[in-house]
Amino acid sequence: MDYPAQYDSSMLNISQEKQYFFDDLVIESVENVCRTWHRPVPTADSPVICKDRPWEHITYFSCNTWQVRYDPDEGLFKCWYADWDKPEIRSDETAMGESVFRTLYAESEDGIEWHKPPLGVEEIDGHQTNVCLSDGYGLAVVRDPHETDPQRRYKGMYTRFVRGAKDVADVCLVMSADGRHWRLLEEPPQFGRHGSRLDDVLILSYNALGRYFVLNTRHYDMYAVARNLNNPTVGHWTPPYYPSDWRRINKRRVWQAESADFIHWSEPCPALIPDEDEAKLDECFYGLAQYPMGDVTLGFLNTYNYVSNTMRVRLVYSRNGKTWHHLNRGQAFIEPGGEGVWDAYMVTVPSPPVPVGEELWVYHGGSCNHHDWWITGAREGLPVPEAHDISQVNYALGLAKMRLDGFVSLSANEVRPGIFVTRPVISPGHHLVINARCGTGGSIAAEVVDINDQVIPGFSREECDVFTGDGVSHIVSWKGRSEIPVLSAERAEYPKPEIERFRKVRFYMSNADLYSFQLTDISEEP
Repeated sequence: MDYPAQYDSSMLNISQEKQYFFDDLVIESVENVCRTWHRPVPTADSPVICKDRPWEHITYFSCNTWQVRYDPDEGLFKCWYADWDKPEIRSDETAMGESVFRTLYAESEDGIEWHKPPLGVEEIDGHQTNVCLSDGYGLAVVRDPHETDPQRRYKGMYTRFVRGAKDVADVCLVMSADGRHWRLLEEPPQFGRHGSRLDDVLILSYNALGRYFVLNTRHYDMYAVARNLNNPTVGHWTPPYYPSDWRRINKRRVWQAESADFIHWSEPCPALIPDEDEAKLDECFYGLAQYPMGDVTLGFLNTYNYVSNTMRVRLVYSRNGKTWHHLNRGQAFIEPGGEGVWDAYMVTVPSPPVPVGEELWVYHGGSCNHHDWWITGAREGLPVPEAHDISQVNYALGLAKMRLDGFVSLSANEVRPGIFVTRPVISPGHHLVINARCGTGGSIAAEVVDINDQVIPGFSREECDVFTGDGVSHIVSWKGRSEIPVLSAERAEYPKPEIERFRKVRFYMSNADLYSFQLTDISEEP
């Protein structure tokens, strides 16, 4: 597991944010307690959205070509996805050739049964369709909760390809009141020195505290390296790679840019670059979706392996939104299902999960074909069926579910009891709320101590009302009392030591998982 280069003492002022266990920031000690990683569970053997309309060609649920968001105003799940009309690529054409891209729209009241409403934007062969944008590739969508103009509530960004062109064209901006009907902005976005041009991955998020937009993307010059032209090359889709040579880094990787107005963006800066690891010579980073969790930003890193031509999703995290660290030793969070299933070779997550009650719904794209064998395989003469039979290409959208905030837990088993002690933390919160699950005969008890490890009267382990259940927001109590005293909220003046502001919590666990804890002023379920 990677750790941040350094922590800072100010991070122990946790305010009233939930505390998770992606790293050791709040962990002073553990005994008979381990860290356990959890994965979402698919809801069915079949996808929830797939190709089923006569005007759909390849419903391209790939890394950056779909988004799912929940609209609380309408009470609807909304999905935008690409449709790729791909004719056979000639030997003198780029990978896109004469392809036509459209953005389609679907919506759902329950997130499981989806509808594709006619929008009146484009009629195809006499059909009113669910096309919401008649051109454009990889529409990235963000809902701006602070926008005062209702016609600009939804903001979108997409790459515009010109049919038959040798290069990606401009990036375009659109606005919408509801995500169904979009208006193109005349002013293009500006990304530092390259104007409105980027490569073809755009994944948006919104920082609600700072009120600015974050774009995880690719640089226009991602592949612009001085290749050694004296070396032989196969000349197919995959470019040669030069390990440990920063001048020739040409793997797919993640850049980040920020904007306060959605038009003027900072120069994209590298955010995640594949490790120089001999065991991962062919691995690259395709795109990154962000999900805020208290003081932490969780990232869904879509990775791509050139040789196997497959994609999967890993977890990364950041405490400042810019420096990222890999979790669970780089093990997959979601991976392809394998031969014979709808998501056999590719799984992607370019949008954050949707909280639904006590669950997180993780939508994921998938395909029974490989990444690019079907795109340029015919012209390369690849001996794989999907390169010569477009009917074997099928992308769709699936749904998996997991516990709310249930990515990682501190776990104790039934053999030996465990103890987890937090570091001294600062918080104005008067109540301890936990997300935890106890197995058969399992339990969790807590006590609150001061910076000198003295139990605060009335909040000892013996007085704790032991938790034996399963709940995502259980309020811990001691003989029926849940309100914990806060000794002082004021900062001490040097040289007086900071004693009264700090508290620690000791958790006594048996056959139980603790997913998070929170010191909060909210006395009811948060």
